Amino acid sequence: MEPQHRPLLEVSKQLAWTFLRLQRLLDRLLAGSDASVAKIRLLAYVADEPRRSTDIATFFGHSPRTVTQAIDALEAIGHLRRCPMTGDRRAKLIEITEEGRALLQRAQPVYVQILDETVGRLPPEELAAMDAALVKLSAFIEAAEQRADQSESD
Repeated sequence: MEPQHRPLLEVSKQLAWTFLRLQRLLDRLLAGSDASVAKIRLLAYVADEPRRSTDIATFFGHSPRTVTQAIDALEAIGHLRRCPMTGDRRAKLIEITEEGRALLQRAQPVYVQILDETVGRLPPEELAAMDAALVKLSAFIEAAEQRADQSESD
């Protein structure tokens, strides 16, 4: 490894491990309810707007089969539903139900509590700097994804 890449790898690893630890902590605290980080993440994603299962799989980096199983499970307990997609009789849009929104509402206090105890302990200027850095990082990732998509289609 080239010396100039070492800091990049260390920061990247720290970000990944911190995110994973935060997820594990949330899962532990949600264990007493009918929620989990995986359920909440999927419900929150489709709460923004209905999505196709293929788009969900692509976004989360899961296989279509894994996403279908998760959707089936959440549909069976009334948190999601499949709806026809305009213009494509075969495709279905996955949308959140009122029961799914209620689960998000019930899980939110746990999420907010953990954020208060962790990220919320950062001084305002550090929180603002982290937010700004993440916005930039997200834009860089989006550009890299577009380049990868373009190279795959060439």
